[in-house]
Amino acid sequence: MSTENESTEEVVLTFPRANIVAVEAVSGVLESTLGPLSRDTLIGTGQSRAQKQDPARPDMNEYTISSDGATILEELPIEHPMGPVIRRLAGSERPGETAVVGEAIPDGVASTVVLLGALLQEAEALLELGVHPTTVEEGYQAGLECARRTMRSVARPVESFADPAATKEAVARSAMTGNDVGNARETWAKLAVEAAERVGMPDEETLAVRQLRSGSIADSRLVRGTVLDRNEICSDLMPTRKEDASVLVLTGFKRGKANDGKTGGLQDPDIQRDDERIRIDSPDDVEAFDDVFVRWREEVVAGLVDAGVDVVVTRVGISDEYQELLAERGIIGVRGVNRLKLTQLARATGATPVVDPTDVTASDLGHAGLVEQRTIDRRKGRRKRRRMVVFDECDDPESVTFLLRGVHGQVAEQATTELRKATAAVAVANGETIAPPGVLPGGGATELEVATAIRERALAEHDRRQLALYAFADATDRFVSTLARNAGMDPMQTVANLREATEHAEDDAQRGLILPEKTIGDPYAFGVLDPVATRLECYVSAVEVAIRILRVDDTLDATFSKEPTKPGDAIYDEHAEKHQDYLEEKDDTIWHQ
Repeated sequence: MSTENESTEEVVLTFPRANIVAVEAVSGVLESTLGPLSRDTLIGTGQSRAQKQDPARPDMNEYTISSDGATILEELPIEHPMGPVIRRLAGSERPGETAVVGEAIPDGVASTVVLLGALLQEAEALLELGVHPTTVEEGYQAGLECARRTMRSVARPVESFADPAATKEAVARSAMTGNDVGNARETWAKLAVEAAERVGMPDEETLAVRQLRSGSIADSRLVRGTVLDRNEICSDLMPTRKEDASVLVLTGFKRGKANDGKTGGLQDPDIQRDDERIRIDSPDDVEAFDDVFVRWREEVVAGLVDAGVDVVVTRVGISDEYQELLAERGIIGVRGVNRLKLTQLARATGATPVVDPTDVTASDLGHAGLVEQRTIDRRKGRRKRRRMVVFDECDDPESVTFLLRGVHGQVAEQATTELRKATAAVAVANGETIAPPGVLPGGGATELEVATAIRERALAEHDRRQLALYAFADATDRFVSTLARNAGMDPMQTVANLREATEHAEDDAQRGLILPEKTIGDPYAFGVLDPVATRLECYVSAVEVAIRILRVDDTLDATFSKEPTKPGDAIYDEHAEKHQDYLEEKDDTIWHQ
């Protein structure tokens, strides 16, 4: 029986133990997201004080549901100092809003964090045995180099398969593993392959994703061009459809000294009334002045007609007078297109963005096989439905667009993420980056090969680095056991069966988990494939962060107080004395001033 005099024993975490525990917590959250039979994670991002407490309903205003590692890592509230280090695994921080259309989507984040957690857990056991962190670091670096060599020996180029197209589709499906939105993974894999073949490694300018509530997911498709989903044709008098169209991309223009500024689009110069160069003494002068602008507009539009313009898209505006002239000549006008979409349109059609509308030539124009205005989602609170302008069937486009239908909210965001990951995975496997091309067997087959090679490498060591190499191999095996556990299989028995199947394989092929069938087979034959570069980056990042965390031996408060450091507050007495000298010197300076 406890008494008041008894003190509660507190568990004090020392370094690097405290940092390892923090990483293990994050790794535990992401473990359930690995594999085809993964589970989604719900993260509450805002508390609601006004709502009544209901045990059956989470008390939160906003929440995120996802199985994407990068999304979870970004939304997860990590207050520990290791938080920024772990989040860096998902890529560099993005300024402002993170939901930037076209933002590069990292792949393999969950795998990296899970491997990182396993490496640190193994390292912790070594530290408790008295192994120095430097020895662990040397062993992990040797294990990483062994993993590199093993992956390169196991990898196969896409062209070595009997059906390279089917292999690329398998890579795209693997990248979308566990996130089959609307059972459309098979269709989307084909679209991802087509997009990667056309634009290579996707970025915000070469690959756009437009999301529409109307229609069904099955209606989603890849547009060989651009979709302006927030714009419409600026006049009802203009045509709404044009085939074999020549497209002019107009970024704006500067009009002489009359306004000393940019007006943009097709607009009259902004003449200031107090401009000393303009004198209007009578109504006739006003009429003559207006005639100048009338003639100017007619000359500009006549120049567009001579150049063969069918569609003009502007960065800023098209005035009513210009709209009327364009409509009379059957030219479609679209105004107010933002910078990113204008760039996507130019790259899709092959147009050269023009600044001065009076200096347009046929060589500046792009081409679209079809330009059409379509009615889409109903506007919120209005009866009128929203419109969009589609530029499709472009010749050899350098920018394409995924048009997702029947999605909105978090489903749309998740679908966008998966499509981008799938396209990037195919591009990486094709060798569109500086990273090694080719594919590796999935389902844990590569990890088993790496673990076996590292254990063989450990036999060549005769000091404590051998322990670190074995720890690296055990951490790699734990990655495979996590896949099995998420599939409802016995982790230890599954890993043992995989090793036995690989050792006794007559065709010398690797063996891995085939999910969701829960069988063991050749991942290459079943289309369970990962890009070499993605898997290699997982190992490199996990080892680098693990070593960085193991190097952290203590933490110091970096805040600088105006009060002198008290005895016992500083780790070194010399630092306390220097702090006191600094404060006294600062006081003397202020006094003399």
